[in-house]
Amino acid sequence: MEAISRAIKVQLPNYLKSLPVPSTFGGFLKLTGKEWMQLAPLLLAESLLLYLVISWLLRLFSKPAAKRDAHPDWINKTQQKDKEKVADTIQIEDLAEKAAYHAFCRCWKSKKVKLAFY
Repeated sequence: MEAISRAIKVQLPNYLKSLPVPSTFGGFLKLTGKEWMQLAPLLLAESLLLYLVISWLLRLFSKPAAKRDAHPDWINKTQQKDKEKVADTIQIEDLAEKAAYHAFCRCWKSKKVKLAFY
């Protein structure tokens, strides 16, 4: 525990003080390659932290209505949720013609077209 305390209280402030952070935005344009390499670990850590926070917030607040309202036991969680009853029809005359080269299925979870071509 003492090693963690030392890292946070002593080593991290010393590391941050040694970084070549310019005082103005234009100063970033004047940094050398070596100075950018010194800043790279800090910039990568900040970018990763920012990405994780934003992705967590987006996942938290922007779930689609179908997934948010879907009951965990329901099979159909996304297909035509605005309809009370989902029923697809086909003309009986077309059945013999299409059945020879089509397969008809109800794949709720696949999010694919109900008329599968094989």
